[in-house]
Amino acid sequence: MMFVSRLKAFFKTLAVFINNLPRKHFFALIILFVLLLIISFIPSQIATKKNIERQLVLPSHVSTSQTVEPSSSTTAVTSRIEPLVLDTSLQTDISTNYSANREVEYEIKSGDTVSEIFQREGISAALLQELLEADLQYVRLSNLLPGQKLKLLISPDNELLSLVIIIDLANTLTFTLKEGEYVSNLETKQGEWHNSVFRGEINGSFYINAKAAGLSAGQIQQISRALGDKIDFNRQLRVGDKFDVLVAKQYIDGEYTYDSEVLAVVLESQKQIYTAFMNEDGRYYDKDGLGLSKAYRRYPFNGKYRISSPFNLKRRHPITKRISPHHGTDFALPVGTNVYSIGDGVVTLVGNHPAAGRYIVIKHSRKYTTRYLHLSKALVHKGQSIKMGQLIAKSGNTGRSTGAHLHFEFQINGRAVNAMKVNLPLSKEVPKKQKAEFNKRRDLYLKEMGKDLT
Repeated sequence: MMFVSRLKAFFKTLAVFINNLPRKHFFALIILFVLLLIISFIPSQIATKKNIERQLVLPSHVSTSQTVEPSSSTTAVTSRIEPLVLDTSLQTDISTNYSANREVEYEIKSGDTVSEIFQREGISAALLQELLEADLQYVRLSNLLPGQKLKLLISPDNELLSLVIIIDLANTLTFTLKEGEYVSNLETKQGEWHNSVFRGEINGSFYINAKAAGLSAGQIQQISRALGDKIDFNRQLRVGDKFDVLVAKQYIDGEYTYDSEVLAVVLESQKQIYTAFMNEDGRYYDKDGLGLSKAYRRYPFNGKYRISSPFNLKRRHPITKRISPHHGTDFALPVGTNVYSIGDGVVTLVGNHPAAGRYIVIKHSRKYTTRYLHLSKALVHKGQSIKMGQLIAKSGNTGRSTGAHLHFEFQINGRAVNAMKVNLPLSKEVPKKQKAEFNKRRDLYLKEMGKDLT
């Protein structure tokens, strides 16, 4: 009891002493106490991991094949030490190469470039130039759009083995490394085409009423091109006029690709009926088979200029010296020469390409497409409707070129053909050999539209 009383007195005296200390001494005492507390928690030794190794030594008189005799005081146990045999099923060949090709997928976003994507994956920037050379036939690599997808197959040493560009539902462009160089191939799915009928009545502008009926801007442009020489859509149409349109739409795996074609138009305006039916040559004719638009022209320029390099699928390239198909016809046009569209159509591409230079692509129908390369200046823009003979560009010497010239290319269903020999629709009415088939197709279209023009 006395010990407890003394202990209380000690702590009371200590408290009084601490309270009477100057402020500086008081804080110094607290800091000292904290330091001592911290030091007390530090271990005196830092534990280190040690591997304890023991060597097992057999007695020299014991053989690995010797039988050990038990003592007389124990039960006899025969023990035999067998040599250690490894299970080969668990062995691994240390020379096995665990590396494998990498598959990388990208979805193009606004502002993305192929060179930046290659840089992220550690692929040489010089490789892009090789791919652009292989892309000369399609000029797609330099026109990537948001939403398109890239698939890259890369070897362990960062060599690009293949590049797949999913352009849209219908088109996939592939670059494959073969024997040290890249080979390009454009795969186009035909899909399924289904026809739809759109009807409307004029109570304002034709464009607004056609849009309200469900037609797209591109389809309305096709109608305007087909009948533009017969009727003024802005001045001649009146309230109450009616229109029926038959449109073919492409579907792949049940999904609409947004590729379409206007097959037939019947426009009733003030007791006058205007008709347009697409023929197999991609042109529109009225119900009697008379042409509604001007025919195609053979050359995309005025005057006469020599062919500097003809269409040749086995040509040896003048610069690379490799066998490289020439899918177009080159004309020796001086820089700045006017270049014209050879037919009505819509501009689908305008761009710059390291090999093709400044170029323009025009789609004239589901069947026909033309391309104009190495231009010095483009005078049209993507999505613009074009008439036959319309000035579209100035010739030049851009891209990979040995001199000023125009590369003119004609494609049928996506395949390049000789523009100087292709059978162009140059007549003003359905050719006689196509007339029976045209009449049959016309009657089928009218039946689908529920129209009787007799």
